[in-house]
Amino acid sequence: MQVARTQDVSILPGWRVQRLHGSFVLPGLFDTHAHVTFLREPNTFSGYDAATSERILKILLAHGITTILNPAAPEEPAVQLRDAIAAGQVLGPRMLTAGPPINWSEEKTPDQVRAEVNRQADAGVDYIKVYARMPPSLVRAATDAAHARGLRVVGHLQATSPEEAVAAGIDAITHGATWTTGLLPEERRNAYLKRQQQVGFMRSRIDWLNWIDLDSAQVQGSIQAVARSRTPLDPTLIAYVTKFRGRDPRYRNSPYLDVAPREVLATWDGWLDDWPDEEFARGAAAWPRMLELVKRYYDAGALLTTGSDFPNPYVIPGAGLHDEMELLVQAGIPPAEVIRIATRNGAESLRLLGETGTVAVGKRADLVVLGADPTADINNVRKIKIVFLGGREYSPVELLEQAGVGSLGH
Repeated sequence: MQVARTQDVSILPGWRVQRLHGSFVLPGLFDTHAHVTFLREPNTFSGYDAATSERILKILLAHGITTILNPAAPEEPAVQLRDAIAAGQVLGPRMLTAGPPINWSEEKTPDQVRAEVNRQADAGVDYIKVYARMPPSLVRAATDAAHARGLRVVGHLQATSPEEAVAAGIDAITHGATWTTGLLPEERRNAYLKRQQQVGFMRSRIDWLNWIDLDSAQVQGSIQAVARSRTPLDPTLIAYVTKFRGRDPRYRNSPYLDVAPREVLATWDGWLDDWPDEEFARGAAAWPRMLELVKRYYDAGALLTTGSDFPNPYVIPGAGLHDEMELLVQAGIPPAEVIRIATRNGAESLRLLGETGTVAVGKRADLVVLGADPTADINNVRKIKIVFLGGREYSPVELLEQAGVGSLGH
């Protein structure tokens, strides 16, 4: 690969020259939170649909996504899908995967956690996923066991704070807000637990956002610990704005819904239908607090990445990552920095920066060609003309046609 001014490039025999005057070239995008092993019964973690999963991979590639982390999945189909992509048998972004989330509380022992980590490691996963109920002691048991097997640990936290998770050796954190009771002011903690019992976990999170003190020692300790350790954090703003502002036509009637397979749309039926209008009003009013929390992480120097948390309801494959980039700009992060978050930071977080994530001599040619400048308007990242995956050229239109879905919406 050569990277140089036009007059300095040496055209070698056999090279094909493609002139892209007026275009803009980015490294391929990273979705560090894409559940691509599609499950028709997500609530029971069952019903793996291989055909739809392969279509989803083409949709992601059409949106410029060339590398993904599949952060929780049934391990056997996930490992098989990852290996099929690597072998060129299935077309899609390079994929790393975790197995089923470990979501145990104090009734389990560290030895049981270590046994589960070893079972998943034997199955061939890249990551171990620890989930909301895991306390610090069990997170530590998981990280110790995973690291002994050469694996990394990604955490969807709640019982463990980000600061505690970093101290336990975690390798990545999902979601900008962890909904950890201990991060709230002490006088609010019991009220929050009561709200969980009254209205459920999701609606009570509106109260968490309203009550959290972003200047408190607990919150600042977590932000600083994540930033100092360079522990990757994918905020997944799109996965939460589609809940707290769940009747916003920007998401309910998104022009990009046509790119979601009907099998995916079917799993969204009835989503939030039991929420009264006043809850959406409260969610919309609290939403700027979420943006402010993520901006605090950015200002502290945290290694943010872009993750969509597809297929959460109204998180559209591919387009959801572009939505995430737009939301990061709304949080106050400059567009050029958001592009860095979606490319270089993603590569660093997955320990692939030596191979991809930037446009440089000797790196893998994972590239996106845009028709307009994304640093002027982050939504120009949607104006994709060509995607290169490992140096091979793909047309977004043809990829979406192969996936049997609609257009990119522009």
